[in-house]
Amino acid sequence: GFDAESGSLVNISGGTFDFLEGKSGSEMNVSGGTIGVFNAKSGSEINVTGGTFVGRFFDAELGGVVNISGGTFTTNFLAESELNISGGIFDDRFRASSGSVVNISGGIFDARFDATSGSVINISGGTIGGEIDVRSGSFVNVRGSEFSIDGMALDSLQLGQPVTITDRDVIFSGVLADGEPFSLDLNWVDAGGDNFFDPDAMLTVTLTVPFLLGDSNQDGAVNFDDIPSFISILQSGSFLEQADCDLNGVVDFADIPAFISILTGN
Repeated sequence: GFDAESGSLVNISGGTFDFLEGKSGSEMNVSGGTIGVFNAKSGSEINVTGGTFVGRFFDAELGGVVNISGGTFTTNFLAESELNISGGIFDDRFRASSGSVVNISGGIFDARFDATSGSVINISGGTIGGEIDVRSGSFVNVRGSEFSIDGMALDSLQLGQPVTITDRDVIFSGVLADGEPFSLDLNWVDAGGDNFFDPDAMLTVTLTVPFLLGDSNQDGAVNFDDIPSFISILQSGSFLEQADCDLNGVVDFADIPAFISILTGN
């Protein structure tokens, strides 16, 4: 195993580790390798851009910050902290515990997804499949557009204003802020094997501007006003779906010709 001690900076790009632990005050960046049990202690910062996690669990403890933009997780994932997910594949159970704030703007969730009492889940992108279990006392906010309940459009929503969805035993669908369509069965009976949305769980929707490739300032239009935001994203090395103009999963200088083509209508 390997421990990242307080005050240390650890970069892992390969190798095999049975156990990794980021202790309070440490920063660990994982871009590759095969990792067994992973423990992100309170006060640590963990950045995952790649790698394969195959141990019994990945535990993000309360008080830490975990940022995930890539990697494959064939392990039980326990989120107790602030967790920002913009990519990655989660092939086993994902559980958001009390005190966790999970911001999902990308990634693929293929197995069971649990939101327990006291957890906050903000979904603006990605794909959440498999069984979804949302318990009493949890909060789930979905950001996007074209929302509907059993095919009936929620056309009274106001931009940026959350609205609570109290309906159950209905199909809730729409398009997430990253342009990914979704459809969820909001079953209120816990039958096992199917989605479950407790009537006492808080489910809200927030209308955002429609997804447009090239809309780097996210104002619902693609024009020259997007240029400063696009340049800022390039300089910071961050990722925004709208700025990934060549659709290869990263925002870099290779996106510039495609961005110019979109701006000029070519």
